[in-house]
Amino acid sequence: MPDYDNIIAGPLEGIRVLEFGSFVAGPWGGQLLADMGADVVKIEPPAGDPWRHATSFTKNESRVFMALNRGTRSICLDLKEQSAQKALRKLIESADGMISNNRSDTVRKLGIDYETVSNINPKIVYVDITAYGPNGHMADMPGFDLIVQGYTGAVASEGKITKEGQPEVVWSSSYIDFSTGYAAANGILAGIIGRGKTGKGQLVSTSLLSNAIAMQSLRVADVKGIPAPAKMWFDTTRLELIEKGASYEEIQESYQMAVRPLIYRCYYRSYKTLNGGLALGTLAVHARARLLDVLGLKDPRVTDPEYDDSTPESMFLGENLVKQFEEIFASKTTDHWFKELRSHDIPCEPIRFVEEMADDEQVLANDYVIELDHHTGHKFRTSGPVLQFKNGMPDLKSSPALGQHTDEVLSDIGFSADEISELRESGSAS
Repeated sequence: MPDYDNIIAGPLEGIRVLEFGSFVAGPWGGQLLADMGADVVKIEPPAGDPWRHATSFTKNESRVFMALNRGTRSICLDLKEQSAQKALRKLIESADGMISNNRSDTVRKLGIDYETVSNINPKIVYVDITAYGPNGHMADMPGFDLIVQGYTGAVASEGKITKEGQPEVVWSSSYIDFSTGYAAANGILAGIIGRGKTGKGQLVSTSLLSNAIAMQSLRVADVKGIPAPAKMWFDTTRLELIEKGASYEEIQESYQMAVRPLIYRCYYRSYKTLNGGLALGTLAVHARARLLDVLGLKDPRVTDPEYDDSTPESMFLGENLVKQFEEIFASKTTDHWFKELRSHDIPCEPIRFVEEMADDEQVLANDYVIELDHHTGHKFRTSGPVLQFKNGMPDLKSSPALGQHTDEVLSDIGFSADEISELRESGSAS
């Protein structure tokens, strides 16, 4: 048994992971592992991760990069230069895992494809992140969170439309990218456990597409012979609307009525209040019953187990109740409803702005937002680790400067000071 009392820098202390990532998914997977104590070495080209330059506030630094690369070490190598390949080889030999979210032609050209890497280090666990998966006619196509939202139906399911009639994507989070990063970190962890049993590394594949589908598992699930209302709409009503030449707005309005069960449009949704908004989460029947008592309403769909909610009368009842709920919630303030409902153990929260989270008492009590010193001299607030290990955590460090740890990492893998100088002079390292 390991001596847990001596774990002082997280459970992954002593594990090295190479991160050949850019933008969101790969770096987020690397940061998750760094938060667990892994030595995550981010290998960047001379220009750096493109995310460094997205709305940057100074050279090679942006808020979005800082938020996704905490605790990693940056080494800058020009892998197009032959002299950088020796350093690459030694890095691969030293590593337990590797994360890459690059196109297949790019990794082959740079010599960081799984076949090449595994020949150098057969024990390495290699996580390959693609947009659409390793097989099929779209395997080599590039992709980003936003377009995969469109491809997988998330945009249609959300049903958001601008005043100008334009379809809207999910802007609050690159949730497909982030879920893919979680999957990548899990792939490294599972692969290392598997290596402990077999002595061999392996290729682990994940993709934006696989995670986008998984994030919609409740909608994708289909029982043969018992189609969901949304599936029936898709196979019939949708075709009728298209045949009639219906607009996107008309199709969406019809779709949303099928996608969201009528009872959810009362009990599991957000409401406009007199001065803002309230999110209501009464999934449980007993909470719905309490809500009805508070509002002074009756709903046999909740209180009568024998009630048939498939009849036209039930539909009329449900639609009428939606209007009543909306009118009642709009009549008083958010604070009134929050206090009233919570006093009856009814789950709800005011609709807030994410900017409030940085100073939220509950968030700060759990270190879900932390403050770090950045190498630019700025204080930097960011989300904290999502896992907190009682027996020890690594020291939390801000994201690195481009190539900040080049010399340090090269020295770690056996390069002398003279050899490092030669790499720098040749332009292979910086």
